[in-house]
Amino acid sequence: MKINYLIAGALVVAGLTRCSDDNDKVAPFDTDLNAQILSDFSTGVASATYTELQTKAALLNTQVATLKASKTDANLAAIQQTWKEARTIWEQTEAHLFGPVATESIDPRIDTWPVNFIDLDAQLNSNNVFTETYIDDLDDALKGFHPIEYLIFGQDGTKKAVDITDRQMQYLEGLALNLTKLTTELGNNWSAAGASTNYIAAVSKAGEGSTEYPTQLAAFKELVNAMAGICDEVANGKLAEPYEAKNPSLEESPFASNSITDFTNNIKGVQNVYLGKYKTDGKGLEDLVRAHNLSLDADIKAKLDAAISSLGKITDPFGKAITTQAVQIQNAMDAINALKTILEEDLLKFVGEHAK
Repeated sequence: MKINYLIAGALVVAGLTRCSDDNDKVAPFDTDLNAQILSDFSTGVASATYTELQTKAALLNTQVATLKASKTDANLAAIQQTWKEARTIWEQTEAHLFGPVATESIDPRIDTWPVNFIDLDAQLNSNNVFTETYIDDLDDALKGFHPIEYLIFGQDGTKKAVDITDRQMQYLEGLALNLTKLTTELGNNWSAAGASTNYIAAVSKAGEGSTEYPTQLAAFKELVNAMAGICDEVANGKLAEPYEAKNPSLEESPFASNSITDFTNNIKGVQNVYLGKYKTDGKGLEDLVRAHNLSLDADIKAKLDAAISSLGKITDPFGKAITTQAVQIQNAMDAINALKTILEEDLLKFVGEHAK
């Protein structure tokens, strides 16, 4: 940004930039604070969310077995509730969509949409045995959250237990088991013990022998780019594509009417990373920014609040809102893009100045 200064004698007009006098009082590189931020993110945000997701997926898998044994609406409702709870956690993790979730292609295997109904019906009409291994080898659009969503909610969200055929139940069993396997992989890879990769160590030890992140700056850039990336996906993909095409079939999570909740949790995930807070409050990027630039911190938080608030103003189901609440959807896209901009421009520049 170009800034013109009006100088009259010794008078300098201040306050035109986000830079504050705090910059003169705090050393630009606080490696101990930076290490604490990365450690608290790894354990308190990433590992905590993936561990909770793993637990929810395992519960859903157990509930599917219960439904198979006793096909009641109460048992189906329990699965639907657990699906929504798991979905809340998963969507928040999309604000840090790096590490094993990306390198092991777990994200597309869990969360590809929209559902491919033609191929899904072909599977249901086949004689294939829906083992977990068979499910894992299917096209991504035939496994994960959304085929499960379709089977437990129905295309119009009114599924009853009696409507679930034996063949659908077999498919649901394989899907639930596969989801449990994939979320377990994530939980293990973000645990202190680790699996093939201990990502807690990979991130928290950035700059101290981590092969993934040779510097703390590399890890901070990963965090900020992931935060900006999900903002871009929500504003310019999840919201914009169905809205601009006026095509509800492109909507994410339509069967459970969960789309706006999904998008809101994506932005709440950005907030989690920035604050270093999920169920417990640790050091986050917020603490580094506040040590040097209170104005930037306030601006980021204001844009986070505005993005979340704007999504809350879309009150119709999203598939309907794309025609009935155009203003609200446009306002949400604008607010989320404003958050994206401050992250990928101002915050990314800031971490480049205060991490090495």
